[in-house]
Order: sequence, then C-alpha cells, then structure tokens
Amino acid sequence: MKKSRQVFIGLEIHAQLKTKSKMFCSCPADIWQAEPNTRVCPTCLGLPGALPTINKRALEEVLLLALALNCRINQRCYFERKNYFYPDLPKGYQITQHRRPLGEEGFLPLGARKIKIFDVHLEEDTGKTIHFREKGEAYSLLDFNKSGLPLVEIVSAPELRSADEAVAYCQQIQRLLRFLDISEADLEKGQLRFEVNLSLGTGPQLPSYRVEVKNLNSFRFVRKAIEFEIKRQEELLRKGVSLTSETRGFDEEKEVTIRQRSKEAALDYRYFPEPDLPPLEIDSTWLKKIGQAMPELPWAAEKRLQEKFKLRADEARIISQEKKWLQFFDQAVALGLPPARVARTLVNRPQWRDRTAAELAAHWAAEEKNRLRNQEELQKVVAEVLAAAPAVVADWQKGKKNALNFLLGQVMRQTQGRADPQLTRELLEKALGKLSKN
Repeated sequence: MKKSRQVFIGLEIHAQLKTKSKMFCSCPADIWQAEPNTRVCPTCLGLPGALPTINKRALEEVLLLALALNCRINQRCYFERKNYFYPDLPKGYQITQHRRPLGEEGFLPLGARKIKIFDVHLEEDTGKTIHFREKGEAYSLLDFNKSGLPLVEIVSAPELRSADEAVAYCQQIQRLLRFLDISEADLEKGQLRFEVNLSLGTGPQLPSYRVEVKNLNSFRFVRKAIEFEIKRQEELLRKGVSLTSETRGFDEEKEVTIRQRSKEAALDYRYFPEPDLPPLEIDSTWLKKIGQAMPELPWAAEKRLQEKFKLRADEARIISQEKKWLQFFDQAVALGLPPARVARTLVNRPQWRDRTAAELAAHWAAEEKNRLRNQEELQKVVAEVLAAAPAVVADWQKGKKNALNFLLGQVMRQTQGRADPQLTRELLEKALGKLSKN
C-alpha cells in the first residue's frame, strides 16, 4: 500500500517595525505614499563613509516580540553583514543577524499545538525595484525609501502540515504584532511579507531538500503557493525525479511558482560581524522592564472572553483579533453593559468597532429612553404586520418557528427600531396563537 507523503512547511515572516526613524539612520520611517527617494540619506543609500547607528526602539520592540514568543534571549549578540549583490541593495550587503539573533528556541500557540520558532532577529529592509514596460521596452526604477527600515524576521521550524495551518500561523503572527503595537502589519502597505519553505517526505524525517517561495504578500498567495507546490512536488516525486533545493517566485496572475535559482547556503552570503557596530549587551534590568510592559496576548484574551464572559468561541476569536476591539469590549463591560450584547454588537455590527464604548452606552441609553412599550400601539403594528404577511404566518403555523424572527424584524422596521423586543415577541406569539385557533 502506497504511503501518503508528509508535508513539511516552515515560514520566514518579515514585518516592518513601528518606529519613527529607520534602523541605522535618522530618516523618517513613515514612507507610505511618499515620493520616491525622498526618505533617504547617505547611510540608507550606502554612500562611502556613511556610518550606521542602532535604533534603540527597534531593539526594544524585537525583544518584546521574542519574549511574547517564549524565546530564549541572547543577552550578548551582534549584527552581521549578509553579502550579496542586487540593485536595490546599494551597499552590496544587508545588516542583519545570523549566528546570534536576539531570540531563539521559542514557540507560537496555534490551537492545540505549539509551533517551534527557530529565531527572531532584527535587520534592515532593502530598497524597492519597480518594473515598467512602455512602448514595447522593459525597464526598472529604484526607490530607496524602504531601504534601511527596521525589519524583524521570525523563522519557524518546518512543523506546519497544510496550507490552512500555514495561513492560520501567518494570521496569528499578524495578530500578535498588532497586539504588541510594534507593527501595523498592513499587507496592502507591504509591511508584512512571507517566504514559504516546503518539502515532501515519506516519513517523519525531514527531506534533504527544501523549496523556498519568496516574497508572498497576502494570505491568499501563501495558500495558493503552498497548494501549487505540494501538487508540483508530488507529481515530480511520483515520476521518480530527485528534487533539489531551489528558490522560486510566485506568479500572482497564473497562481503558479516559477524557478528563480538554486538555493543559496549560508556560506554563499559570507556572513561576518558588522565592523561599524558594537556587539550588543542586553542588560537584565532593561530586559525585565521590557517584559513588564507585555500586554495581554491575543490567545490569552480569547480564552478569558470564553471563560469569564461565556462568549462563543467565534465571538471571542473575532473580538480578540484586534487590540482596540478587545479594549472596546472591556471598557463597555466596565460601564455596566451586558457582555453578550456587547459581543453581538461588535461581531454583527462592524461599524461600532471604530467608535467608543462610551458612545455605545449613550446610544443604548437613548434607545432605552425612546423604547416603545405602549401595548395598545404595538398591538396595532403587530396586526398590520401579520395581515401583510400571510405566507409567513402559514410557515409559522407549519412549525417553522424562525418565521417569528422575520415578523419581529418587520415590527422593528415599522417602529424604526423603537419597539420593545421582548414585549413585541410576546404580542406576536399571542396573536399567532389566536390565528392558529381560528
């Protein structure tokens, strides 16, 4: 009997940090919609003689993330040069961390599993190459606004087993970055990018090759790239082809991966310690202070909402998706609003997510003040609604109890939402009961 192949997926996630200035210079880090090459200086342009200085805030943010991911912190570490040539890398090297990253050997909770994190390290971003075609001629332009932005890279072990699990992992990382308030992690702005490492094996042993798919910028493309690669590799292995490590790109229009080059090894980049920056000494007191600023993490908040307030799992998941939604919920409950109703409002009426708990409390107070409870007036509206919907009444009489919700909605519509829901339901049930007897 033929054994099914084991899927091994590891992810490298790059996130731009939420700092005021770049990683190694004082250029503004807010580059969104800025004119090309207007957020640059000799340092991020790689001009001769320019020297880097370390952004302390970026260090603090990555240390906070490493602690949240349960990493062991390397209190003695250093930056290194990753040497390679590409047009958007003006220095000819990238300042990064390789042998001694800030954080190692952590994990990310994902449902009932814990996905191992190899390392969390700090580096600088590259520039951006923009490709054009005009009058049949292809050419490229370079924008160095992005060059030198502080970037955190999170490297997972190859423990993910499907496209669904990989996407859930990516979404969990985005959720964490936003809760910690260290990155907007906005996909449309390119602040979060994914690289997938994937290989197939016949047993628990990791295969000798891996295929890396570079620069994926949406959850959908992560899913499509993984699904295509699993199918492509499976077909080749079935034919007896021996796969080797390679780097591939993703064609967003055709939704296929395309070979770019053979996979580089660490030796190809000729890593060596950055001579223009001192080694890092992470003081224990400083590290403790950073840890004390740790907010409630999203998975802990999700569990609390279910256990303390008895919310449904889907409600707790949605509310804990964004830190501001969770704060809205907690503030509303602190004001005395019923938790279940607040949860339903946040889940079913997204327009309230950008407002405040105080506004919701005021809105509900006004609704309560204007609530229509006049039984005689409500009975008239109920009679009109029942007369106008004989088919729905017939459905209710046949046992379709959901018909009552439609009729309730019609009463609410006619009274512009002022009808008291509980009293209206009682009057509808009473009226429907009389109709059934007749």
